Amino acid sequence: MSYMRIIIATVLTGLAIPATGNFAIAAESTSAVSDAQFACERKAEVNASVARVEALQTAEFERDQNAEMEKAFAAYAEAKFARERNAEINASLAAVANLRDQEAQDVAEAEFERRQNAEADASMARVAAIQQAEFEMARNREIDAAVAAYQDAKFADERNAEIAASVAAVETARREAEFAAARNAEIEVSLSEVKSRQSSMVTGSIAR
Repeated sequence: MSYMRIIIATVLTGLAIPATGNFAIAAESTSAVSDAQFACERKAEVNASVARVEALQTAEFERDQNAEMEKAFAAYAEAKFARERNAEINASLAAVANLRDQEAQDVAEAEFERRQNAEADASMARVAAIQQAEFEMARNREIDAAVAAYQDAKFADERNAEIAASVAAVETARREAEFAAARNAEIEVSLSEVKSRQSSMVTGSIAR
């Protein structure tokens, strides 16, 4: 029997005791069957009262337990919701951070690629400039060589023309000298004949 059942039984039993001795003497004169029946009824009433009290206590305990469980469930639900919200917020923040990191990485890669392209373009421009300068120098050397060859050929042609002219002049002079010598010889022959005829005419003889 629980502590509450003992208290209730004690109280009900005290109410059943007569207040004066006259009632005690009268009670003793009743039959044993009535006393036993009364005791059974009182016991049944006590048991019913105890049962009602225990049922009330059990119901109150259950209500308290249910209330505590509901509070616990509510707190758990709130905590779960808060954890889920925090997880969602953290996931959103992480996604934003990852997106910003990705954007920053994309910007850095684009800037690096731009610098690489600029360096490649500058290098290609330098190579093209060097190739152009080498091509121009080679062309200038070819032009200089061609001009020098042309000048050499022109000089050689001029020298050859001068030589040919000198040779022609010498040949002409030689021919003229030969012609003059031949003419002089012919003239001397003619003069000799003329002198011979003149001499014959003076002496009166004619050469036969």
